[in-house]
Amino acid sequence: MVRSRPLPARLAVGLITAAAAFAVAAPSPALPPPAGAIRVTSVNTPAAQSASSAPAAAEGAAVTVGATAAPLAVHPGADDDRALFRAVVDDGHGPSATSTPAVFGVASDTGGLRPVAHASLEWGVNAIYQGGNPANSGCNFFSAGTQQDFRAVQGDVRIIHRFPDGSAQGVSDATKCVPGTGSQLNQRVLFTHGTGKADATTGEATVDWTGAFTANAYSGMVTWYLKDPTLTVAEDGTGTLTATGGGIGADPDNPADQEEIPERRVTVATFERVRVDSTADPAGGVRITPDYAGVDYFPLVDGVRSTTSAIPAGVKKSQPDWGSWPQSFVDFQYETGLSSYWHTSGGGADRDKPPYDLAVRFDSAPDVRNVPVILANPSTTAAAPYVEGRDLTVTAEVDGEAALQWERAASANGPWSPIAGATGESLVIPAIDSSWNGGHVRIVATNADGRAVSTALRLTTAPYAAPSFPEPPRDLAAIQGTSAVVKFRAAGNPALAPDKMVLERSDDRGATWKPWSGARFAQTGGAQQFTVPAIPLDTDGARARVVAVNTEGTRAVSEPFSVRVFPATGKPQLVVLPDKPLDPDTTTRLTVLGAGFQVPDWASPTLTYSLDVGLFDSTVWQPGRTGTRDWVATSPDSSNGQIYHAPMQASGGTFTLSLTVPAGKLDPRHDYGIGAFLRLTDITTWRDTFDDRSLDAWTPVRLLSAQAEGEQTITATVPEQAGEFTWTIDAGDRAVTLTDAVNKGAYLHSTGDLKPVKVTDTRAGAPAWSVSGQVGDFTGGLSGKYLGWTPQVLTAGAGAQPGTAVAPGIDNGDGLTASATLGSATTGHAKGTGTLGAALDLRLPATTEAGTYTTTLTLTALS
Repeated sequence: MVRSRPLPARLAVGLITAAAAFAVAAPSPALPPPAGAIRVTSVNTPAAQSASSAPAAAEGAAVTVGATAAPLAVHPGADDDRALFRAVVDDGHGPSATSTPAVFGVASDTGGLRPVAHASLEWGVNAIYQGGNPANSGCNFFSAGTQQDFRAVQGDVRIIHRFPDGSAQGVSDATKCVPGTGSQLNQRVLFTHGTGKADATTGEATVDWTGAFTANAYSGMVTWYLKDPTLTVAEDGTGTLTATGGGIGADPDNPADQEEIPERRVTVATFERVRVDSTADPAGGVRITPDYAGVDYFPLVDGVRSTTSAIPAGVKKSQPDWGSWPQSFVDFQYETGLSSYWHTSGGGADRDKPPYDLAVRFDSAPDVRNVPVILANPSTTAAAPYVEGRDLTVTAEVDGEAALQWERAASANGPWSPIAGATGESLVIPAIDSSWNGGHVRIVATNADGRAVSTALRLTTAPYAAPSFPEPPRDLAAIQGTSAVVKFRAAGNPALAPDKMVLERSDDRGATWKPWSGARFAQTGGAQQFTVPAIPLDTDGARARVVAVNTEGTRAVSEPFSVRVFPATGKPQLVVLPDKPLDPDTTTRLTVLGAGFQVPDWASPTLTYSLDVGLFDSTVWQPGRTGTRDWVATSPDSSNGQIYHAPMQASGGTFTLSLTVPAGKLDPRHDYGIGAFLRLTDITTWRDTFDDRSLDAWTPVRLLSAQAEGEQTITATVPEQAGEFTWTIDAGDRAVTLTDAVNKGAYLHSTGDLKPVKVTDTRAGAPAWSVSGQVGDFTGGLSGKYLGWTPQVLTAGAGAQPGTAVAPGIDNGDGLTASATLGSATTGHAKGTGTLGAALDLRLPATTEAGTYTTTLTLTALS
């Protein structure tokens, strides 16, 4: 009998050899293998083969005389094809153990390389590339081809998702980040129509595929690709997978800084054995486990291979399965900026770094279900939050014939319920109300091959609110030629139109107004601001105001504010406001403006400059003296009085700081002032010196003098209006502990709830109020931008309305490092008490080292 055979798994026909891939399976508990115990391995037979379908073998018959040790050499004939064989182990001290039967396959050819014409290669890279997000398009996704935009198919390459039942399904741009199950994408790249040669007798093979796939990290901010892979297997079962690698190198913390990586051939995987793929169809196949555990990596440093491993010695001791991908592939990934994603580093992502198995089939490819293609995920032209009481239309787009059903859930992770009558590409929610607030909708498309599920659209609703200024702009002060910033918060529902926000200026005390030429508007989360670049001196004494317009054209104008511009000296200078004498018995908040501070770059690779700013007693420091840390007060806007080189360079040598002078800190008999000077730090010893006098600056801070003889002070007190405005944190313990961070693939996720904040307002006239929050950086240098929140009104009262949700700044934005409103009320609200809260959302880079991090949230009430 002559028949074609696929590539065997480390098998020479006629030789049964000892191998870990197929050990004797004893019907009783495993026995310690005695010396000379027989171990056997199976031939590469189709997975569908069963013991009952093979020719019966005589019960207990030996394969051949002398079959008492491994390996066992036999000389099979054509009649032995598809016969069963098994091994019996007897150590002479107890009952024997018998293996399960295996099928013996015999090829009638005499060996030699044979053509392979339709091979397939399926691979998922590793677990780092499997984190999905059902609520948005953010994930590490694969794309067919080398371009940065997503393609499901290009040439002989296709992107698929695997499902728990083993089936494969095509994906689209809209569904590429929708998990196949749970939170895992289970995405795979599938190469087909591979060609080459294989020897069915020795197991030797070489197969080439054409085409490429791109791995898009951080939702496409960092991309790399592999194209034209080649699989090589030697007679002893060892081999490699090589491919041409290329892409765009980028710093995950600064994605805009990108550089193309020259193409080069890299070794993607090495392996020592192949295993029969039990899922392969009759055309046969193998599953390959790439080497990783125990593989070391020594990085290139300035083009020279280091003798120090990139894997810390302590990690090697604590993690027995430490390892690395092949050296040339990791070298390539260091250029992409993904560096330690490809070897053990001691971080929380280590468990996700080992490579996935390679699944190879010969002269076949796995079936892929052609489910409906979702071309566009659910979206709406309305701006969130959607106005309650108005109809809302949500649309999606599906290609091909399919049954459609819209579904609704409280969470993006379900459970989902069908929406009655919603079976088209458009979902109309009549007079949407608050019951939809915070919920999610999605569309499911089903055909004969299966179903495709869209991402989930989160709905937020709120009552109608005309545009207003919960945090109006304050008086503007700047130094001539610097960038002046006007900060405020405007709100309304429908949402405000950013392109219609205007900063107006009046040079005639408000008689006429005109747009301030050159003013630029920006919005980050709930914070809004205008920037006036290089503010001219002739605007000193002007008045300004902000005009806000919502998407429907309704207009609101802020109260006018004053503009003060101080002449530039062309040298380092400081301005302090308010510029009037301070009462030393009263706590006073100062604003400090600085300009002309061109902080030098590094003095050497280990010496770095920064600027110190603080309030000093003039007997302690004056320009010309050696700098000192012995200040009276400094600003929380600085790093313990220090402003680093980078932000000073970015601002053009300018800054604005707030500084609080506590009551009783100043002696009326002394002179004080705000001082600034250079600091030089040695980063090897962290020793500071203050000898450079080039940026010394000083401006006096005047104090109220003691009364002269014969003077009297007359004080008139106007009592407060009836009623009061108070706010308290409604909890004995004000510490919030977030959940342990969970790896979501693209990021680490942690959640928690803000301690309740109780607000009481019984004042006459019910003026507007707001409570805002802002965080600093976490300990350990971790940016506070990764924390966001969704404000809530826990108990209605005092006209309380929740602030706008602030997303964590892991992809973009400043998170809660920019002041954001927790809750507010408009003028004329009902009196009473309300309670505010917020769901906290922390999303950290997947590379964040293990540890405990803390930060401080500062709440501020305005009324």
